[in-house]
Amino acid sequence: MMDNSFIALGLMSGTSLDGIDASIIKSDGENNLEIIDNKYLSYPDEFKNKLSAFIQKIDNKIDIEKNIGSFRSLERDLTLHHSIIAQNIINKNKSKINLVGFHGQTIIHKPLDGYTIQMGDASLLSQIIKEKVIHNFRANDIKNSGQGAPLAPIYHKLLMKKFKINNPTLILNIGGISNYTYCFKDDITAKDIGPGNVLIDEFLKKTKGISYDKNGNIALSGNINHDIINQFYEHEFYNVKEKHSYDRKEFDFGFVKGLELEDAVATLTYFTALIISNNIKKNFKNKLDIILCGGGRKNLTLVNHIKSLLKYKIKLIDELNIDGDFIESQAFAYLSIRSYLKKPLSYPSTTNVKSPVTGGEIEINY
Repeated sequence: MMDNSFIALGLMSGTSLDGIDASIIKSDGENNLEIIDNKYLSYPDEFKNKLSAFIQKIDNKIDIEKNIGSFRSLERDLTLHHSIIAQNIINKNKSKINLVGFHGQTIIHKPLDGYTIQMGDASLLSQIIKEKVIHNFRANDIKNSGQGAPLAPIYHKLLMKKFKINNPTLILNIGGISNYTYCFKDDITAKDIGPGNVLIDEFLKKTKGISYDKNGNIALSGNINHDIINQFYEHEFYNVKEKHSYDRKEFDFGFVKGLELEDAVATLTYFTALIISNNIKKNFKNKLDIILCGGGRKNLTLVNHIKSLLKYKIKLIDELNIDGDFIESQAFAYLSIRSYLKKPLSYPSTTNVKSPVTGGEIEINY
């Protein structure tokens, strides 16, 4: 079977700041893949609020230097939360883990200024769980003129192979930010294409103290304000074809101020669907199949808007018998193996990097 394979644990804390996804996979870093287990740990509310407030006030590297005390203390807590879920899933599966892929929490992503900062203390994590930890996955790509994102495409390609999907297919990941991976034969292209849940979630956090619109029910109960959408859709930021990756802070829900709550959420949801759909249409002239993953796939109102705007065959990745909540954590497990083997993680067609590059650094502290 897979004797040149590794058992790796991937840990991902995404832009929605809700908690940590953990996945154990077995792979050779190339074509073999066995998904062993997935587990989720939600952050305690107090920690979530502190983290969110911290990210809100960071606009550049200098802000982090100015607030280094808070950064370090949050980083320690964040790392401890990661160590808890890591130990839980390892113990549950009695697995001998070879590598841990630790993405950390993106605090700020500014590839055009030459940096991206993920919070997370790999050395402390390695010390607590006594495993080899691979971290800082994005830096080398940025150093080589890439955007440092998205990094999951190489894993998406492996899933396509595993499920023998041969038509031109787009994997659309709707997290805080939306990105896609296009796969056909040996072709793979990827990019961020706009907001995912970020506008809806941030608006609800600010106005109602809830973290998301379950199933898209609030959006369903409101009326879409098309005047506002038409006015704002012209906003250059949302129309940039050339923009390759986003920082969540670039999205602002200010344009729905003054609307009733339900109408605001309905409008933000349709607006999000419109940007995603139009960007897909702009980038792809021919018919393709779409597979949805990420938390946004559970927002039925958002998904139905995308379906009606795109008219393509759209299905959830869960229909392939794989849990769509854990694609990113599995991807970082897979990327940790590739990093360890010095294989490329990103390509010109996925991050705009000059040539295919590997990435990630290893910490062994036990």
